[in-house]
Amino acid sequence: MTVPEKVYLAPMEGVCDPPLRHMLCAQGCYDECFSEFIRVTDVPLPAKTLLREVPELKEDCCTADGTPVRVQLLGDNAEMMAASAQRAAALGARGIDLNFGCPSRFVHHAGAMLLREPELIRRITATVRETLDQSIFLSVKMRLGFADPAEAPDLVRAAAVPGLNEIIIHARTRKELYRKDSLHWDVIGTLHEAASGIPLVANGDIVDAESAQHCMEQTGCTRLMAGRAALTEPNLGRMLKQGAAPLPLQEKLKLALSLFTLLDQYHFAVKSQLDRVKQFLGFVRRSDAQAAEFFAEFCRVNEIEAAKRQLTEKIEALA
Repeated sequence: MTVPEKVYLAPMEGVCDPPLRHMLCAQGCYDECFSEFIRVTDVPLPAKTLLREVPELKEDCCTADGTPVRVQLLGDNAEMMAASAQRAAALGARGIDLNFGCPSRFVHHAGAMLLREPELIRRITATVRETLDQSIFLSVKMRLGFADPAEAPDLVRAAAVPGLNEIIIHARTRKELYRKDSLHWDVIGTLHEAASGIPLVANGDIVDAESAQHCMEQTGCTRLMAGRAALTEPNLGRMLKQGAAPLPLQEKLKLALSLFTLLDQYHFAVKSQLDRVKQFLGFVRRSDAQAAEFFAEFCRVNEIEAAKRQLTEKIEALA
């Protein structure tokens, strides 16, 4: 069995915020995690915005367990992206990722929308690389194309500017979103030459050790990125790298209970804490029927203390 060289926790917008990074990295043994994308418009990002979105910048840009955090930026203004990356580096960031892959329809002329403009991708990437000190790791995250995987070679060549350190590729087009029947690991395998020696990272539907093996075989990549499956299996990185077994439901419910404390530590509003725990358990329920049965009851709870009691009772019942 091939062991991945590196496993990253993906920058899942609306999901992988500071408390979730804190919790998942402690369980997952990831080599690095990424911030949610931070939008850059026509002015450089202020320091307070960067510190709010990536509080780990105050801690050597690492989560509490020591996992490095790469700061992800999203925008279409090359100069402002470069200035924002430089500011993040001045605050302590050791790695910057440029988002050319987010397929959200709410992201206008940025993210995956730029896959229709390879020359703009090249200009943004080159401008950021030229502005940043060479010691700052720089990557781009993209998809195989906007509408057709045949677009991938030109897009990879556009992004592969001198000094770029990694190209992370989700194995679908923007048009395909996250469709199960549209996964093209084999296409990633054809892109190494277009990348001019820049390491490729494979992303998309890596959910367990078996899928990771298939992905590495088809893509020729030894660096992998795990997305939403990292919430279904909170120790997914350890499963891929160390052959660990999935956590039992009891341990996943303990994590859900601890998430209330983490959300409070990160100053999340009380009214949003229960929603975030339900969101996490909504992913966990995909792992087995027992988790789904518990979630069907738990999602009807409307008060935090009642939710905590229900979690505690179930944990004790499973002991």
